[in-house]
Amino acid sequence: MKIIFGNPGSGKTKALLEMSAKNNIPVLCESAARVQRLLVKAEGYGFRIPSPVTVDELNDSTPAVYVDDIKRVLECVLNVRLAGITVNNDNLEIVDLDAK
Repeated sequence: MKIIFGNPGSGKTKALLEMSAKNNIPVLCESAARVQRLLVKAEGYGFRIPSPVTVDELNDSTPAVYVDDIKRVLECVLNVRLAGITVNNDNLEIVDLDAK
């Protein structure tokens, strides 16, 4: 799993959309409105991505997804403010866009 982090405007979503286009893996997001914003962004970058999916649209036939803004998605699903998370270090690649 790859974790991409950086400040607002650092290119996190662009990097995720590029990965989505390259690997034909959809992006999971919290709302239909966000799906539309991602489609517009992808088009603006010239990326052909599979249609992003919302949490409600996710099903067993989707083998993998990229998650755009995990905090936003989890807060939507759990209906609670996220105070912290942990991540196992198994096959983890961290990309810090602010360090470039």
